[in-house]
Amino acid sequence: MCSDHPQLKQMFDPHYNLAARVSIADQEVECLSQPLRVFYSIEPRCNLTCSFCAPRDLHNDFTPGSPEMEEFLLKQIANSGSFQVQLTGGEIFIRGRQLFPVLQRTDELGLATMLATNGVWHAIKDKKSFVRELAEFKHIIEIKVSIDGDPSFHDSVRGSGNYAEAKSTLVALAGTGIPTRINTTIFKASCKTEQIEHLANLAKEVNSGLQVIPVRESGRAKCMSQLEVPGAEELYRYTMRAKELREKLGVRISFNFDIFGGGKLLPHYDPDRPFSCSAGLWGFGVNHTGETNPCGFAIEAGEPGTFMCGVITPQTSLLDIWLNSPVLWKWRNAGKSEECRTCSDYLSTCWGGCMVQAYLTHGKLNAPDPYCLRGFKKRNSGHDS
Repeated sequence: MCSDHPQLKQMFDPHYNLAARVSIADQEVECLSQPLRVFYSIEPRCNLTCSFCAPRDLHNDFTPGSPEMEEFLLKQIANSGSFQVQLTGGEIFIRGRQLFPVLQRTDELGLATMLATNGVWHAIKDKKSFVRELAEFKHIIEIKVSIDGDPSFHDSVRGSGNYAEAKSTLVALAGTGIPTRINTTIFKASCKTEQIEHLANLAKEVNSGLQVIPVRESGRAKCMSQLEVPGAEELYRYTMRAKELREKLGVRISFNFDIFGGGKLLPHYDPDRPFSCSAGLWGFGVNHTGETNPCGFAIEAGEPGTFMCGVITPQTSLLDIWLNSPVLWKWRNAGKSEECRTCSDYLSTCWGGCMVQAYLTHGKLNAPDPYCLRGFKKRNSGHDS
């Protein structure tokens, strides 16, 4: 069976015994019966003040939840049947070794864990010993480190000296064998071939993945001008160079505006209802107060609370919200525009773009992402894609 369906191989051990949890839904639902991954913004505090940061807390309350609240939310994530949790913030490593009990708990709850960090670990005095202890948590499946370009550009958007700190953290993590990924936000000023070349070579150097995301005009970035947002021409050339580097260097480069092939394949969990991204369909976000959203970028899209799916309480579980939220129903059934559905790139290499960015630009979840390259590709190739 695995030879006929290679995507199932990861669910079986070398002897073809099932090595995954399987649950059967006892009711008809319009989504997966349980989320595969929950993005838990457990830490609202941050040691940086990047001008483009997505919102970390809708209420401007930067006090972490109590230990009891964190335990409650972790149990809710596990009890929902989720396989994975991504712990993010804010900056989770601001906690130093106080993060270890949380990691111990996600291990006990059977949650494969991903971590996201800006890599600036001033709260950690001995990085080498800290990373060695971190590597003892074998259920950590990936740590994402934010690096936005070469030293000059990165420091221009995140603060002087922060590139060196972030690279030092990335190298230390990769040196232990912990799987890593470079997370990059691109702007007009950094949407250049020399920037993707620097990042791809850095990823190659430390055997890391590389994920590229154009800046989203939400959170602190919602007042950005068009002079700061990458345009179609820049994205086209950047994407073409990224594809070449992926093939030349063998680096795992992924980005949701990749339409030239060779990147991440879309997981077709529901062939009858293709989607733009995972938000609300196989994962969603929870913050430290128990509020839920399809994704972090959706928190400040539209009027306050427009895309708030519900609040986890002892009376309303995470799974209740996942299965029954009207906001998630609207999100899941938004579909895509005719322009997307008639494009041959969609469902082959294109993810369909970001629903939040489409909503911010056009006021509709199913509108084309303004970062779509179809028109520019058509003009440069001489034919429709």
